Amino acid sequence: MINLNVIKILKTKQITKYKLFNKLNQIRSIKGEPLMNYTNFQNMINQANKSVLYQDLDELCEALECDITDLLTRN
Repeated sequence: MINLNVIKILKTKQITKYKLFNKLNQIRSIKGEPLMNYTNFQNMINQANKSVLYQDLDELCEALECDITDLLTRN
């Protein structure tokens, strides 16, 4: 199973979920893309979704200033 390590990265970097949410929407706004709502954001970072878009992974890496190998792990 593949795991999304957003919560772990947030704790390590001492960033709040709300700050990450705002940064993701800032990235989307600059690109002229629709903003993410907080419920969808929560579901994504808490792994309540069965899938995640490549766009979301790319934007998470950008917002968290990390590499995809930091963001994803496989058990």
